[in-house]
Amino acid sequence: MKKFGFTADNLQEGKRLDVVLVSKYTQFSRADWSEQVKKGQITINENAAKSSEKVKLGAKISGSYPESLASGLIKPILVPEVIFEDQSVIVINKSAGLVVHPSGKQIQPSVAGAFADDIEDSDLLRPGIVHRLDKDTSGVMILARNIETKEFLQAQFKARAVKKIYTALVVGHLQDADARIELPLERSKKNPEKMTVSSSGKIAITEYQTVTQYNNYTLVQVQLLTGRTHQIRAHFAHIGNPVASDRLYSQQDLPKGLARQFLHASSLTIETSPGNAETFTAPLAKDLKKFLGTL
Repeated sequence: MKKFGFTADNLQEGKRLDVVLVSKYTQFSRADWSEQVKKGQITINENAAKSSEKVKLGAKISGSYPESLASGLIKPILVPEVIFEDQSVIVINKSAGLVVHPSGKQIQPSVAGAFADDIEDSDLLRPGIVHRLDKDTSGVMILARNIETKEFLQAQFKARAVKKIYTALVVGHLQDADARIELPLERSKKNPEKMTVSSSGKIAITEYQTVTQYNNYTLVQVQLLTGRTHQIRAHFAHIGNPVASDRLYSQQDLPKGLARQFLHASSLTIETSPGNAETFTAPLAKDLKKFLGTL
């Protein structure tokens, strides 16, 4: 069973235990939690609890999640390839079409669901998740196998100490073969699914180098110096060279033979433990490689 634990805050003070639990872990119903309390699976300050018990400020509430579908973590039929694993991390080659974790109460196969049984993490929807790739982006991802490692990896991403290299095919020929794009991004007010360049947005820095030019496309190696949502896609669309087959950001006709955006996380360099930096790589996905062969 997956375990959880938290300390009651002032917003939870004075409320019934079952009310506190259902408001904190909304994936489960009040009935789920009441049943779990009856089974003796929930404690307050290490003592057996009752659903009707009023929670005090600072109380230590812990126990096991109910054994119901509610977590939303479903294992995909095809589990992503494991590139590397040890007691601290799991590094995978994420396949395109797979979300990293379910959103809200939406039940769907995910990376989180694929490896939940191998990870000790009280985060019910995002166990082990420290960074994300878009659903239709393939490539290297790292997961933490425990809370200590999760916090260690997250701190590196926050400090921009992780080196992330992507391979992308963009439409047309770039004005500069190698360049740095430094344009702030924020969520579009017209279409909240998209990110857009805006002076009121958060800083976003992308560096790229041209690898190969084709008649109507350019293959580039991209390094992210920040990690904003859709950063590569939004930046290249803004300069007039959207990622090939990007249905959200491109106004171009979608090319035949490419069913998703041409974007692949090629390598990731990160410390898996203090002082131990490692680089993990994933070869270009077969569908992308096949498309390049037609150009």
